[in-house]
Amino acid sequence: MQEFAAFIMAGRWRAVVLAALFALVGVYFLPMVIVSAAVVGLVLLRRGLGEGLLIAAGAALLTWGLFRLLPPRPGFPFPLAFALWLPLFPVALTLRRTRSQGSALMVLWLLMSGYVVAMHLITGDVVAFWRDWLARAVTNVKGATVYGFEAEGTLRLMNGLVAMFYTLCVTASLLLARWWQSILYHPGGFGEEFLRLRLPRWFVALVVAVVWGAGYVDRILMADLLLVGAAVYLFQGLAVLHALVAWHGASGLWMLPVYGLLLFLPQYSFLGVALLGMLDSLADFRAKAPPAGGE
Repeated sequence: MQEFAAFIMAGRWRAVVLAALFALVGVYFLPMVIVSAAVVGLVLLRRGLGEGLLIAAGAALLTWGLFRLLPPRPGFPFPLAFALWLPLFPVALTLRRTRSQGSALMVLWLLMSGYVVAMHLITGDVVAFWRDWLARAVTNVKGATVYGFEAEGTLRLMNGLVAMFYTLCVTASLLLARWWQSILYHPGGFGEEFLRLRLPRWFVALVVAVVWGAGYVDRILMADLLLVGAAVYLFQGLAVLHALVAWHGASGLWMLPVYGLLLFLPQYSFLGVALLGMLDSLADFRAKAPPAGGE
């Protein structure tokens, strides 16, 4: 990975081509959009706003030109990587300025909460909006219908699930970019920074107040904002678990079951890890832990 990160930073056009390439691959294999955004994020973190804008603009032009040559995909009128690049800018620049992953997550929460509220205001009925979108998106998916989403109750949570997924992808891109920056310029720095990730107590009160207040307006809006808040605190919960493993001198392999549960049984594990992160803001489980080295 060090060689790959060094390749990105070795020349402006390398970063442009790689960001565009992964964005195009992400049209068919979604996880690659995270790598595409991380390429842009690495430049932002290391060289700042001006260079980041140049890379993003060049990659956007190249991606859009090639995207128009690909067969159209119903429901996806533009490369999904674009949706990650935009919020990544304020989040990455916050991390660059504050050197605090917690501060970056608070900015991301504000952006994603704004997105959720904007969707409710613009569409008037987010359930109907996502029903129409799914009807177009599943056109080429064999056996998939909107009725299946309705029967499972997923459709009512669709707006919140999209915002949650959006939050997770932007954060994953940011952390990947930060890790690349660390192995190039500050070995071990990423682990030290991640183990310190902690959102302040007042932020817990703010998130709870916003979710609670939304419940008086619209129950779906409340659920949407709850999912966004949980996505933010998920990473603090993971930081707590990693810190405890490091504190006891155990192997990082002990975290594999946690990630396995998040991957294969997210409906049971996601909120649990997020709740751990929220409780850590109140109780500070790492307060008595000795300083841990980078993972």
